[in-house]
Amino acid sequence: TKYNLLTFLPKNLFEQFRRLANFYFLVVAIIQLIPGLSPISPVSSILPLVFVLAVTAIKEAVEDFARHKQDTEINNKTTLILKNQSFVIQKWSDVQVGDIIKLADGEFFPADLLLLSSSENQGMCYIETANLDGETNLKIRQAVTETFS
Repeated sequence: TKYNLLTFLPKNLFEQFRRLANFYFLVVAIIQLIPGLSPISPVSSILPLVFVLAVTAIKEAVEDFARHKQDTEINNKTTLILKNQSFVIQKWSDVQVGDIIKLADGEFFPADLLLLSSSENQGMCYIETANLDGETNLKIRQAVTETFS
């Protein structure tokens, strides 16, 4: 996730004011607050700016919460990890760098993995990366030559 309860407001405002249009309207609103400088009420520029910021913040909060739920769901799925010369079922959240993982055909994996071996000829493996880049065609990967034979 991108935010937590303490960092949501500052990070979100920082991201929103990095957009040139939002920053421009903030400067206009500040200038209109100076008495005698603007003939119109400052509310006419502050209210639309606050509305746009609020709607965008709500959208970001909803998306971040959905991302948090999805991350938690994926982290609680299990996989087989080699420990003491046997495979043990563990959560994906417990996978460490250097762990050897056994995957079955069609199994989802939410991590960067190095293919050591495959049941296919010449250590070939076919992966789908639709959740990363939107492409649904299978990509061919080959195991490290020292380990696939």
